[in-house]
Amino acid sequence: MGKLTAEQARSLSDQFYFLGMAIGDYRYTHWDKLTLEENKELSDSQFAILKTGEDMLAMAPQLVMEEAQTSLDQIQGLTKEIQDTIKNLKTIQKAIDVAAGILVLGAAILDRNPAEISQNLSGLISLWKSD
Repeated sequence: MGKLTAEQARSLSDQFYFLGMAIGDYRYTHWDKLTLEENKELSDSQFAILKTGEDMLAMAPQLVMEEAQTSLDQIQGLTKEIQDTIKNLKTIQKAIDVAAGILVLGAAILDRNPAEISQNLSGLISLWKSD
């Protein structure tokens, strides 16, 4: 388990920014299909994801991850996939679940819990890749 460098923490923060914006893109693309409650839930999640990214910058010197670069690479790859394809999700609930999964991963990172980071990252990847 090692501490993240300032550059790694900045990259991680950027990924959460991109993920938050992807959730926002989904909201705007599917605005007419979302109920008021779904729209609010996605909006709240987007804000929380963006805030999580900001918190990562503030806590950069304290953040830790096992196999940090591997985890960061996985997060970056997943972020790219989500950015590229989230607008095409046909199931609103999956978008909501993905947003929740991003938040759970962010919480594990901020809690500096390497076991939960790994578990939540794997869960988020599985959720994203599921039909």
